[in-house]
Amino acid sequence: MRIALVSLHTSPVHTPGSGDAGGMNVVVAETAAALVALGHEVDILTRRTHPAEAALRRMDSGALLRVIDAGEPDLAKAALPSVAQEFGRAVAALPRFDVVHAHYWLSGLAAAPAAAAHGAALAITLHTVGAQKNARLAPGDTPEPEARLRAERELVHRAIPIAVSSSEAAAISAGYDVPRDRIAVITPGVDTERFRPEAATGFAATLGEPGATRDWLALLGRVQPLKGQDLAIRALAEARRLLGEAHPLGLVLAGEATPEHAAYARGLANLVAELDLVEHVRFLPGQARAGAAALLAGARLTLMPSHSETFGLVALESAASGTPVLAPAHTGFRESVADGVSGRLLPDRDPVRWGAAIAELLGDPSGLAHLSRSARSHALGHRWLDSAHALLGRYASATR
Repeated sequence: MRIALVSLHTSPVHTPGSGDAGGMNVVVAETAAALVALGHEVDILTRRTHPAEAALRRMDSGALLRVIDAGEPDLAKAALPSVAQEFGRAVAALPRFDVVHAHYWLSGLAAAPAAAAHGAALAITLHTVGAQKNARLAPGDTPEPEARLRAERELVHRAIPIAVSSSEAAAISAGYDVPRDRIAVITPGVDTERFRPEAATGFAATLGEPGATRDWLALLGRVQPLKGQDLAIRALAEARRLLGEAHPLGLVLAGEATPEHAAYARGLANLVAELDLVEHVRFLPGQARAGAAALLAGARLTLMPSHSETFGLVALESAASGTPVLAPAHTGFRESVADGVSGRLLPDRDPVRWGAAIAELLGDPSGLAHLSRSARSHALGHRWLDSAHALLGRYASATR
């Protein structure tokens, strides 16, 4: 097949945890690589965000990255719906695709008319369901606008909805009145060669503290209310109280805030100061794949206190690294974290409960080592090639 993966608002070559890049960027890049490995021709279509970007780039995986001009490169995300038609016309002018798979609702706006022009099957993966995000909105966060909800509703009825978790499928079905059996659930894989316990050798250099011997907790993700970094900071304070001030416990937060979340980022720094944790918290920028692997492998635990996640790919990457995960027992975490196998799912967002869970795990070295081994075994069962095979089955039925 000739397949287009459309990611209008963020490129798979952008660093996760920076700008608008996150798990979706990894999913697009890894899916493209797996599809190419299975013998298919894959173009990744994204919007130019820097004047110097090459229009065409052959990625190491063999996929072709096409950078399309649509609006000014530095256009704000809120203005991207206004250039969706321009982007879509450029896609329609490309050689014919058999399948056009849009990732995120903005990509769907552009991809839908282009797929029709090609006579191609149209698939959509939302990655973040606006209706679900609004239902579980973080304090201080901005609700998704009605225009987005209307667009998502239209897209999931018009295209083949492909969800990354049963939680996302349920949110699409309940939020947009789509029969559940119309929605395919295809979970992501994980690169178990890159994300492995041995990557911990790069931890100190990534952290910038050669020879550091702390027990580090890690949280990787964009700095925004949705990701709940404030809960991680409060949980650190509680865990330090339970373990004792002499215990060398710290927290590394790797990720950057977009302009609209700058106030939240400042609030995190203030919270660290208020709780007297300045010496125990490190703020790092978003990490490329090697840095992320080093941080996850070198940490004792990974914290994922998000208010909602359609899947939570970092949880699977952490498990592959042999590092158990603490996450809330809701949304996609019920599928990305195997409770008692790759980590623990907690029933609420009480920082006292989170701190107690951290202290309990770190206070039981043999139990933590067993959980680390079972986390790695759990991750080994999730392969990108399996995800790609499932996608191809869905694509083939749609093209028929």
